[in-house]
Amino acid sequence: MVSLVVCFLHSISRLIPSPIRRYFHFYNIPFPQVLHRELDSSFLEQFEEILVIGDVHGCYDELKMLLDKANATGDNILKLFVGDLVNKGPKNQEVLNLLRESKSMLSVRGNHDEVVLREYLNSKKSDYQLKEKNFWIRNLSEENVKYLMELPYTIKLPSLNSIIVHAGLVPGVPLEIHDLTNLVRMRNLVMTDYFWEEGIVASESHSKGEPWAQLWGGPEHVYFGHDAKRMLQKHFRATGLDTGCVYGNWLTAVFISGPRKGQFVEVKALEAYSKTKSNED
Repeated sequence: MVSLVVCFLHSISRLIPSPIRRYFHFYNIPFPQVLHRELDSSFLEQFEEILVIGDVHGCYDELKMLLDKANATGDNILKLFVGDLVNKGPKNQEVLNLLRESKSMLSVRGNHDEVVLREYLNSKKSDYQLKEKNFWIRNLSEENVKYLMELPYTIKLPSLNSIIVHAGLVPGVPLEIHDLTNLVRMRNLVMTDYFWEEGIVASESHSKGEPWAQLWGGPEHVYFGHDAKRMLQKHFRATGLDTGCVYGNWLTAVFISGPRKGQFVEVKALEAYSKTKSNED
C-alpha cells in the first residue's frame, strides 16, 4: 500500500503546501545559513574522484585508516560525509578539526551533530548540567561549534544525479519543502489513515512501515547514513553507508565518480565505543 501511495505522490507533490513546523527547529538550535548546498560541475571537476563516507561518530582513528586504505588522503579526491561526525565516539574534536581544516572534505549534518549543538548551547545556561558522557562538549572550540552550525541538511550533485543526506527523503516531496527534522531522523515510511503529509509520514522507528530507501524511486541516487541497525544498504537508487563503526563494526565508504566508481572501502572498528540503543543510530 505504501508503495502505491509513493507512486501517486510523484504526480501531485508540487500541489502540497510546506509543513509549517519545518521552520521551527526540533532542538531549538540555529539553522545553517544554507539549508541545501549544491555543488556544480565546475567545482567537482577539480577532483579526480569522489568518495562518500558513512557515519564517523568521533571514530577518528578509523577514519584515518579508511582514508589511507582508499588512498584518499590528498586534496585530489573529494570526501563527502553523510553526517553524524561526532558523539558517542572517542575523538570528536579531532574529527571536526580534520574536516574543518580540509579543502577536500564536506559534510551534511546528522541528528547527533545537532544533539551536540543542543548540549553545547544548553551548557552555557547556569542551571543546566551536562551528563558525564557529554563533558567533552564543554571544550568544543568556537571554530568547531560554528562549523557544526553551518553544516547543510543536504548536498546535491546535479551533474552526478546524486544527493547526500543523513537520514532520508520522503518520495514525491520536493527538497525545498521537506520537513527538515525528517532529513536527520527518519528511517521508515508509514501509511496513514488520513490525508496529511502526502498520505504517508516519515518515522524514526524500524518497526513501523517500510524502509524509505526501499521505496525511493529517484530520480536522484541518495547516499545516506543514520541506520546502523540495517548496516550496508544497497537499493535501486539509494545507498546506506552507516555500518556501525562506533558500535564496533565497520566504517564504510563508496566511490561515486572517477576510475573506482562503485567500489566500496571499509575498515573494522578498533573497538566498540558505544552500545547500540533502539532509534539512536
